[in-house]
Amino acid sequence: MADEGVKPFANNWAYLKVELRWLDRVLLSAVSRHRSEEKAVGRVAQTERDHVTSPWWKGIVTLPRSHPREEGPPPKGMVAGGSYSQQLEARIQASRGAGIALALPDLRDGYQLTTFEKNLILLALAPEINRRYGRLYDYLQEESGELEDLPTVDLCLRLLCHNDRAWQEGRSRLAAADSLAAKGLVEWIGDEGTLLSHQVRLADALVNYLLAADPPTPVPNFALLPEWHPPSSKAGDSAIPDADRTDEDGDDDQDWEADESSGSPDALASEAEALGSASPTLVVAPHIPNGDWQTLVLPPGLKTQLQALGRQGSQRQRSATAMGLMVLLVGPRGTGKTTAATAIATDMAQSLAILDLATVTLGGEADLLETALADGRPLLVQAGHHWWGRRATLESAQLHQWWQQRQRTSGLTLVTVTHLQAIQPQWRRRFDAILTFPLPDLRARQKIWATLWPDTLTLRDIDWRWVAQQLPLSGGDMAAIAQTACLELQARQRHTLTLKVLRQAVALHHPHLAPALGRASPSG
Repeated sequence: MADEGVKPFANNWAYLKVELRWLDRVLLSAVSRHRSEEKAVGRVAQTERDHVTSPWWKGIVTLPRSHPREEGPPPKGMVAGGSYSQQLEARIQASRGAGIALALPDLRDGYQLTTFEKNLILLALAPEINRRYGRLYDYLQEESGELEDLPTVDLCLRLLCHNDRAWQEGRSRLAAADSLAAKGLVEWIGDEGTLLSHQVRLADALVNYLLAADPPTPVPNFALLPEWHPPSSKAGDSAIPDADRTDEDGDDDQDWEADESSGSPDALASEAEALGSASPTLVVAPHIPNGDWQTLVLPPGLKTQLQALGRQGSQRQRSATAMGLMVLLVGPRGTGKTTAATAIATDMAQSLAILDLATVTLGGEADLLETALADGRPLLVQAGHHWWGRRATLESAQLHQWWQQRQRTSGLTLVTVTHLQAIQPQWRRRFDAILTFPLPDLRARQKIWATLWPDTLTLRDIDWRWVAQQLPLSGGDMAAIAQTACLELQARQRHTLTLKVLRQAVALHHPHLAPALGRASPSG
């Protein structure tokens, strides 16, 4: 029987809200420390080298004097006395006594997880509820990792471990034979590097379970049941109750809804109506004589592989037996994937059909499959994660059929994504080749900057090597800045590019980088 003085949680969502308030406190403290450290370094560091070496001249490891891991805002509805964790556990037990299933505590007990492991799962679950947690993670880990919004193992250890011993124990649990990954609860994202550099992503089935309105008991075995989904519910039932938008704690549930309103059904329907109901068509990039290879600044090995695709595509299109190539192009925005695809199509003496899945209207996927299949030209499918990712908008059977027919009707199909992990593993294995487009290094950036400007423009003593050092951008970003600067000069009827004009163009596209050009260049 539940303790008379302890109020049970109304449901699984009410419990999660309390845990998320605790996480807010942890992140608030971490962000505050991070900003203080940035200010302290900024007052001393004079060069980029000083910033990079700051962990050494500050001290290899700096531990905070206090850590909020153990305490948090006391959950409402608790009796006075006892620590936060003790009172939270009392409410959990009271809920069980009242027959209310709470997914995360049941998972903790069913899988015999430590407090560290339970809290790590909470950290990885939070971005599935609200993307603002992911943005905080990206800020605290300086956007490291293959995917946005997911915490790295290093960040989890830093947030949840308050001393060296706790850090060592947590790290050992993550590498143990019965770790969370071995139990099928999480997966490490990242093909290379140390365990600390990997990101933590929950299994889809686990996310569904943790957010279920009525979590089943006993806890499912996720290693044997990877496709678990909550049972079909009656209209209006959800993990977030609709009947009363204010829970028993008096908190407005709207605070916890995702702030990306475009993800709501009503917003998506409005967007589809605004875009119209016309049948989707392909965008065709014209055939350009002599190709675009001269504008591409890429590693020599990658450029050689790309040029070979054009020869292979032409031969396979003429062959009666050879299947067309399906190639995945991976790299950040602006690294040359679309330009390379256009150059390949030019080598094949054909125009390039471009399909941007990010702009597909709702309900138009079936017609789009037929349109993309009937067109035998080389095809570039942008934002490929919409079809081949974790949350694909098309059924797997449809894609398999289209894939096979596309191979028979065209010599080359290119698919682009920003991160390799955005494509499901079973689809990654089916691609004939996976080519990675890296961000340009210093020498490549210097070359790109020097070749972006028209011959009619006069350059006033600008050291492009220095500019490349100050602005770690992609080729596409640099081209956009150059275009803005040229248009500004045209509007002012001037023909000389100065560092001031360049800085103004940078400030428009990347305000946080503009101060880097505030100091006079070595040649200026």
